[in-house]
Amino acid sequence: MEKNVIVFYAPVGTNLPRYQLGGGEIGCRRTRDILKGNGFDVITIDKPIMGKNGIIGYVKMALKGYSRLLKALVSNKGAILYTVGFYEKNVYLEWFIIISGKLLSRKTIYEARNGRLVKAYFEFGKIYRFMMGSILKQVDTVFCQGLEYVEFIEQQYKKKSVYTPNYVLNKSLKKYNAERPLDVVRLIYFGRVTETKNVGLIVDVCNELLKKGYNVETIIIGSYSEEYKKDLDQHIANMNIPEGTIRFLGQQPFEMISEELQKAHFFIFPSQEKKEGHSNSLTEAMTFGVVPVVSSAGFNSSIVAKPELVVTEMDPTGYANVMDKIIQDKSWGIYSKFVYDRIKENYTEDRVKTSILKAISRLME
Repeated sequence: MEKNVIVFYAPVGTNLPRYQLGGGEIGCRRTRDILKGNGFDVITIDKPIMGKNGIIGYVKMALKGYSRLLKALVSNKGAILYTVGFYEKNVYLEWFIIISGKLLSRKTIYEARNGRLVKAYFEFGKIYRFMMGSILKQVDTVFCQGLEYVEFIEQQYKKKSVYTPNYVLNKSLKKYNAERPLDVVRLIYFGRVTETKNVGLIVDVCNELLKKGYNVETIIIGSYSEEYKKDLDQHIANMNIPEGTIRFLGQQPFEMISEELQKAHFFIFPSQEKKEGHSNSLTEAMTFGVVPVVSSAGFNSSIVAKPELVVTEMDPTGYANVMDKIIQDKSWGIYSKFVYDRIKENYTEDRVKTSILKAISRLME
């Protein structure tokens, strides 16, 4: 009996230390685990990255990867080619990969992963749109990380795609904890502590709530550069925020993060990351019933599904006002249970795994 082989062309962060892995690499590793765990022989080809060696390193990695990919496809006649797409500068290489698969009569999957597919489509020129359209029309199945992409592909190409968002691992699902008194308003952020994630605005939001008279505790978890941490410490000092109100815990295992999430009230996510897609931190926070107050970056709006929790301007007052209203309306418990249930209904490992495996099963018929 022929093996069920999937040639998986994706960024999985081979040899990268855990603290350097981003959401893209973690999401791809989870997809690979699903495929392996369900009997597929997965041949992983690392997508090229610029890294320290710039364009020369990128080209070398691309050529080496393509050679391995071609060999894998030729050696496995029934293989499925699964390409994880990041478009923009990658679109030409991704197009070439897909065309190679089609010329070899292999079934193909294209997964649209980061938050730039639609914006790049309209920002770039006719050649780019042709290449992107060629990919989306020719592949047998399109997986979409964002609901926005499902709608776009349906409208633009009259083609159905499969919604495969980031998800919460089964082992991370916990019983809902409603006992969180608001005598101290507990804010939390976890993820990469960088300027593009706009962590400085979280400090401003904390300060705004203090000015409104609330007792506030803010926990920030994640790796950071010493230079950026000094900037944040100085920012806190300039505002005269009491010592201990904001705590930086650095990189932590998820077991420790989950303990903080069980106590937290609001997850602040003011990201301005250009390529923000589906934040793992956002869904993980919602899993614990932590009410998110987020920017409109990436797929935040469709994940949260409550417009009043999305702040379109990078204004700390706007974020503070959302939380103030929820506390004053005594509606925190309603929002908390809503986001907790939303994860269970849409973003669990079992639900996404089922969607992926059903789509692949149809390809193999």
